[in-house]
Amino acid sequence: MDWFHCNQCFTRRGPLFAVSSCGHVCCEACIKSKQCSVCGASCRYLPITDEMKPQEKVFFKDPVKLIQSELQHISQIALFQRTQMERVAAHFKHRSVELERRLKEVAEQGYRQLSELKRENAALKKQLSELKRETAELKKPLSQRRVSPGQFQTDG
Repeated sequence: MDWFHCNQCFTRRGPLFAVSSCGHVCCEACIKSKQCSVCGASCRYLPITDEMKPQEKVFFKDPVKLIQSELQHISQIALFQRTQMERVAAHFKHRSVELERRLKEVAEQGYRQLSELKRENAALKKQLSELKRETAELKKPLSQRRVSPGQFQTDG
C-alpha cells in the first residue's frame, strides 16, 4: 500500500497505526489521546488491525483487488438474473407456441362448423322454398291446380 503512512510524521513503518474519527491515519508515536495530532479536533482513534469490522477494513484494501472481487460478485449476480430472464422468456415462448397451435385448431374447427352450417342453411332454404311452393299450390282452388279433379282416380 504505497499510500499508507502517518499523516503527522509521514512514516510508513511501525507496529501500530490508528485512524481518527476525523479521518486521519497516525502512527503509535503521533497519537494524542482525545485530540487529532494532525488537525487538532477532538476525536477517537480506531486501531488498524485484522480485528476491524469489514465495513472499516474496506478502506484499507487494495482498490483494484476490491473492484475485481466486486466485479466477480456482480458478474455472478448478472448471470443468475440473465438465467432467470431466459427461463421466463423460454416459458412464455413455449406457452405462446402452444396457444398459437390451439388458436389454429379452434379457428379450423370454427371454419368447418361454418361450412357445415352454410350447407345446412342452403339445404334448409331449399326445403323452405319447396314447402312454400307446396303451400301456395295447396292454397289454390282446385280449378287452378295443374291436375284436374277428373284425373284423380278413386278405388271406389
